Amino acid sequence: MGRGVSGWTLSSRRWGNGDPVVFLHGLGASSRYWERLAGLGGSYSGVAPDLLGFGRSPKPPDAAYDVDTHLEALTLLFDGPGFVVAHSTGAILAAALAARRPDLVSGLLLLGLPAYPDQATARDEVGNLGLLARLTADGRPVAAVVCQAMCRVRPLATALAPLVARDVPRAIAADWTQHTWPSYSRTLIAVVLGHRVMPDLAAARCPVIALTGRSDTSAPARHLEAAAASLASRNAPVEVRVVDGDHHLAIRQAPLVHTALEQARG
Repeated sequence: MGRGVSGWTLSSRRWGNGDPVVFLHGLGASSRYWERLAGLGGSYSGVAPDLLGFGRSPKPPDAAYDVDTHLEALTLLFDGPGFVVAHSTGAILAAALAARRPDLVSGLLLLGLPAYPDQATARDEVGNLGLLARLTADGRPVAAVVCQAMCRVRPLATALAPLVARDVPRAIAADWTQHTWPSYSRTLIAVVLGHRVMPDLAAARCPVIALTGRSDTSAPARHLEAAAASLASRNAPVEVRVVDGDHHLAIRQAPLVHTALEQARG
């Protein structure tokens, strides 16, 4: 466990032995997102927190849920430098952490990184994350109604989630209901829509590998490739690997991600 914002303690899962590797999930997910990867073992000690406001972590209603808030909650998970594997929204946070606290991050493996060049593009692409994300990004009042209704009937929503999200394991789908309207909407607006990742990648002082699925419609490879080309011209290289798959490489391509992690850690 780690002490976080205002004394909150983030829920986390741990496995293995060796040098530390921290795993950060994406919007609406939880630490369970990494179960298949954890099952493959490895020569490291894994720690996967539930981000503040998600999974089994506290959900303070008055938190900003912006990059600063999430990083404050995550920072004390680190006892020293560690490698970070992160997906989607978690990848945005990981890049920000590497830029602001280079003493804590020895390397990054970013999966499905939303490298949107501007907020307008971000709004267009975020709709591919699902109906709630699209309604929230568009500023539709019905988004809050839908999310709060899910909260009021969370046991039922949790039971039905695997029937709706059939493309992910049942436990992962069930945890997609474990958030609140403040944690979901503020994270989406402040982190995914409002924060640009390219300056953080440019400032990172550690090796960065970005693994992206060729069929990823939520974080299309073209945005990442354009960002990487621009960064290379500034002598801030990011290694981009486009592979077969969609937005959920850690679920459907776990052995490939495992191999990339082992190679990146040397």
